[in-house]
Amino acid sequence: MKQAPPIDKSAPKEVADTGIKILWTGGWDSTFRVLYATVVDGMRVEPHYIVDLDRQSTLHELRAISEIKDSLRMLDQLAYDRISNLRVTLKSEIPDDMAITSSWERLKLRAPLGSQYDWIARYAESHHLHDLELSVHVDDRAHYFLNENVEPIPCGGYRLNRGITGDENIFARFRFPILAYSKTQMRDIARERGFLQILEKSWFCHRPINGIPCGTCSPCYYAIKEGMRYRLPRRSLLRYHAWRYRRALQSPSLCIKVVRSRLKSLL
Repeated sequence: MKQAPPIDKSAPKEVADTGIKILWTGGWDSTFRVLYATVVDGMRVEPHYIVDLDRQSTLHELRAISEIKDSLRMLDQLAYDRISNLRVTLKSEIPDDMAITSSWERLKLRAPLGSQYDWIARYAESHHLHDLELSVHVDDRAHYFLNENVEPIPCGGYRLNRGITGDENIFARFRFPILAYSKTQMRDIARERGFLQILEKSWFCHRPINGIPCGTCSPCYYAIKEGMRYRLPRRSLLRYHAWRYRRALQSPSLCIKVVRSRLKSLL
């Protein structure tokens, strides 16, 4: 994948004539995209949200979306008005598609790939959606499958190369507007553009405990790994370290890595 051009940091644009469809999870990456598209690019946004009843974070994600919109309305009424009503679908209502599921299963044998990419692809297929934006960023696991298989698009971001016919084709209905960006780069841009305080209302933990991040689920782990440690309360970080040490005791090689990491942080 070629290096993406830098995000335009010039003055905010006039309201665009076109709109975009975004899978908005209430998380950092998709919220950054919603805020940048509406505040900076002046684009209309049609947000989509899929309810996964098996995940404890659903209410936290929906609450975050509501709070983000309320805060945006106070910051920029025009940007708020560019977001249409949230299109909500139950994951259980997404039709089966064995071709997509089989492709996802083969992909995850090659490298880790979350189950959400199976049902998101089935969702897009069943709703005949084209160019639904997924906020995959440079540190996401899905980046492994997209890195060498995407092409830039004139409006910015990437899409799957039209010549791809293998299992990666489950990504064919999507756009990837922030594929070349990290969470810390998004944070810096949000700060420059004046919406960082709103972005930090986003949610990430899959298994919250007493209303705060658990510190041990995958999103918590990657938030810390990707430079977002400050977003976890002290209790969450204590659980994170206890969890890592328990894992380390079960694996000598991991124990060495943990010790080296702690020593490095003290130097």
